[in-house]
Amino acid sequence: MGTVLALMELSRDREVLPSSLEALAVGKMIAEKVGLKLAALVMGGGIEQAAESLRAFPTDEVLVVDQPLLEVYQPELYTQAVEQVCSEIKPDYLVMGETFQSIDLAPRLAFALDSGLVTGCVDLEFDSGETLFIKPVYSGNVMAAYAVEGVPRLATFRSKSFEPAKPGESAPSPVRSLAISLDQSSVKIQAVEQVLSGNGHAQGLENAEIVVSGGRGLGGPEGFEILRELADQLGGALGASRPPCDLGWIEPSAQVGITGAIVAPDLYVAVGISGSTQHVGGMEGAKTIVAINDKEDAPIFKIADYGVAGDYKEVLPQILEGLGRSK
Repeated sequence: MGTVLALMELSRDREVLPSSLEALAVGKMIAEKVGLKLAALVMGGGIEQAAESLRAFPTDEVLVVDQPLLEVYQPELYTQAVEQVCSEIKPDYLVMGETFQSIDLAPRLAFALDSGLVTGCVDLEFDSGETLFIKPVYSGNVMAAYAVEGVPRLATFRSKSFEPAKPGESAPSPVRSLAISLDQSSVKIQAVEQVLSGNGHAQGLENAEIVVSGGRGLGGPEGFEILRELADQLGGALGASRPPCDLGWIEPSAQVGITGAIVAPDLYVAVGISGSTQHVGGMEGAKTIVAINDKEDAPIFKIADYGVAGDYKEVLPQILEGLGRSK
């Protein structure tokens, strides 16, 4: 029997990311539909606790690569590690959540494994024994279905596209440790330093349940100070459209959009964002969208659930005051 392999990504605290648990749920769906086993692969250094936590989820096996050289993401070493695991396991599918790490890793794996890859998937279809990967194209105006050639079939899945896997009631899944050999002589990229982005969530924008984003309409970097205060009050992450990132008003990791993070939070607050196709394509999956803009004809109002036409310098202090009273 073949295998669906779900690659688990860990936070800085070595906890499994919600996006990876969503990928695990996707793997479970494929395994049940196609008639395959499901295995969860977790890699890193000192990951015993993460591996143990995965045993509670309904998988046939938890595969562990505990290797100090993998404690910090290093693309070449991670590619080597997954390639060796695939050589031993020979999975039919390799699925993972879509994060900044997987966006870098997945194409490397597709090349190393000589297989096909679909990124940014939001759904699955099964047709005559073929698994079709569904993703939005043309800035979300069209949904396209892709069949993947080669084995394993690789795919990344946008955060919040699927409900995350839940712990099961059956006996804990067995754990198997895998031994790999990493060749450091061919490494060309060195990790120098890890820097917290300061966007409010160590797990990243993709996994945040609330995102507060600012655009060019803020007028400068000082506008993000009040947005950061709002994000902190709401317990959310701080984001931005592309122009503020290009202008250096906020760190590039805060960018939301087709060329940045794809998010689908419960609440998305867009302040001073006009609503370009590039930005909307990265956040239109939000359950509730609140837009604040001083231009009444801003395109963002067309997709917003709630809109406030006004100067954010006048609107946000009132919102912050109301939040303070409610607490």
